[in-house]
Amino acid sequence: MRHQREHNGLLRQYPPKGADLRKLSQADPNGIADELNHRPREIYGCQSPAEVYADLLNSGMR
Repeated sequence: MRHQREHNGLLRQYPPKGADLRKLSQADPNGIADELNHRPREIYGCQSPAEVYADLLNSGMR
């Protein structure tokens, strides 16, 4: 549960409070997702979710 709250806190950084979400292009949430997926996390031993996923793919786990 703690990690879910931390993740929600990260998401709240984007976009600024009060921003009109209708004015976002698809590139905006894609960029946010990319940035968050490449941000190291304590829960993953300071690896990013993207690194953990790549390691799983490279190990043959699917």
